[in-house]
Amino acid sequence: MAGRHRLKGRRAEQALRRAVEVVDVRTFTTHALTHDALAAGRLPKGRYIALCGQDVLPASIAEP
Repeated sequence: MAGRHRLKGRRAEQALRRAVEVVDVRTFTTHALTHDALAAGRLPKGRYIALCGQDVLPASIAEP
């Protein structure tokens, strides 16, 4: 299930093309994150902010 992102138009298309999909372990929802958001989220407790504004706790790669 994909997250609902608020961006619209051409700018949204460009942002989503450069985004990485990450699954939130709490909701099992896929969210789009930019590379900048991934880099920023590594430092403060693994908190990632998706393009839709949601906090994302990434699922483990070992999860099926």
